[in-house]
Order: sequence, then C-alpha cells, then structure tokens
Amino acid sequence: MTKYIIDTDPGTDDAVAFINALNSPELDVIALTTVGGNANLDDTTSNALDLMALLGRSDMPVYRGADTPLTGEFEYAYDFHGPGGLSVPIPESQSATRPEPAAAYIQEAALRRSGDLVIIALGPLTNVGQALIDRPDLRDHVKEIIVMGGAVEVPGNITPHAEFNTYCDPRAANVVFESGAPVSLIGLDVCRQVFFTREGDWQADESPSERLAVRLIKGWFDIHPDRDHFDLCDPLAIAAVLDPSLIQYRKAAVHAIEEGEQKGRTIADYNSGDINVALGVQAHRATQLIRDRLKP
Repeated sequence: MTKYIIDTDPGTDDAVAFINALNSPELDVIALTTVGGNANLDDTTSNALDLMALLGRSDMPVYRGADTPLTGEFEYAYDFHGPGGLSVPIPESQSATRPEPAAAYIQEAALRRSGDLVIIALGPLTNVGQALIDRPDLRDHVKEIIVMGGAVEVPGNITPHAEFNTYCDPRAANVVFESGAPVSLIGLDVCRQVFFTREGDWQADESPSERLAVRLIKGWFDIHPDRDHFDLCDPLAIAAVLDPSLIQYRKAAVHAIEEGEQKGRTIADYNSGDINVALGVQAHRATQLIRDRLKP
C-alpha cells in the first residue's frame, strides 16, 4: 500500500486537509513534516502536534523541518490564518517531535519505501528541496510529489505574480521542479474554484473532526468579515489524491522566478517537461468530497 508524508505549515486550511486525510482510510499517512510558512516553525510545529492530539492521533510522528527558506526569510501569514497560525485556539498537547530533522526523515522514508512513497507538500518546499539537494537520487525513489503551490495562468495571492508557498521559497521550488521526480502542481489555477462559503451549512454532527473543522472555518470567517469564500487549497491537494479524476492536468516544464519584482511567479512551458500542471477541476465534486471527509 502506498504511504504518504504530509509536509506542512499549519495553517487553517492545512488543518482542514489533515482532517480530510485522517478520515480517509485510502490514505496511509505515516508522518507529518513541518516547515515555516503560514507561521514560524515553532508555531507550525506546535500546531501540527496539537491538531494530531485533538484528532486522537498523538501517535502520528511529527518531524521538525526548516525554519528559513533555502535563501532569504519566510514571510508569515498570521494576518490571514490567525494568531499562532490558526483561526481559533486549540488545546496544547504534551506530544513532542521526533529527533530526526524533516529532510533527513524524508530521505530515509523514500529510500526505505522506494517507489511506494508519496509526498504531499502543503507549504513552502524547503524540506523537500533540501532532501533532494542532499540526495538527488531521491527522484528515483519517490512515487510522486504533490505540490500545493504556484499560480500559472492566474494572478498570485501574495503578490500580483506569486502564490504564497512558491513565493516563500522559489529556490526550493525550482529544486523540486528540476529534480526529475514525478511532480503534480496543484496551484491557484484550480484552488480558487474550490471553496466553502460563509453561508454554508456549518452544523457539525457528533464527529469530533467535523466539529473542529467547523470551528476553524467559522473562526476564519470571523477574522475576515469582508470575505465570503474560504478557498480550499490544501484540502484540494488531498482530494486530488483521493480522486485523481477531479483534476485535469497538462504536462509542462515549470520554473519559479527566484528574485526581483516577480519573485515566486511560476512559468509553465507546455512544449516540454513532465510536470503535471493542474489547469482544470471538477469544482462541485471536489468541494463535496472535502465536505464529506470532514467526518469519518
């Protein structure tokens, strides 16, 4: 059975993605690896540990990753996600991270499960990029790297040109794009079409995971009274694994601009390359799948 690592910077929509993944018996998630991005590394790591405890999965290994990108500094998104990186406070767990650094664990897991490991990257690609820099042959051992990131044919969400994750570490993005590993890029071209609305039916049943998701989503709308849509970027990456027919891809070579005014812009050349670039989505079906997987 294919195994999955979720590389993550939680983040409210990361938390919803965790709920979807853990409520999906098709996905055998073996670990979380954390990275700075939506919040600083201390906060994203604490959020991962606390969310796993709250969801009854304190047994899930969590590996602490990069606190800075390969070059430069992270630009955090507390104003978007809320204090500490989440839209509502959650109880602190007593869990601890595993001692191994995230990039080293990714290498070890890929080599141990050669051809049977999928990395779902929901944050900046620093951990995955570092793992590939240290072990370029990793490209031959991972089954797929699913990247939530990029804005190819649409405007960005952190600048007019760039999507947040790619903007945070465009160098790492290029390491992944140029590695030769099988990569699927699920960016704003499709993510903005899949969302929950403020007026949605947010009555939680007796499922703890659904109650948590509803709290997070309602809390996010409370933080953003001027917004009517909660984009399901990270949950869509999970949905794309659960049902690949939801996404329409086009093969391309992809490059991220690493500096200057257009830093983080992702450019696709459809005349070459083997990266699957998501350009279409069955939005209603994807939204319904995400909603359904909020509960076991």
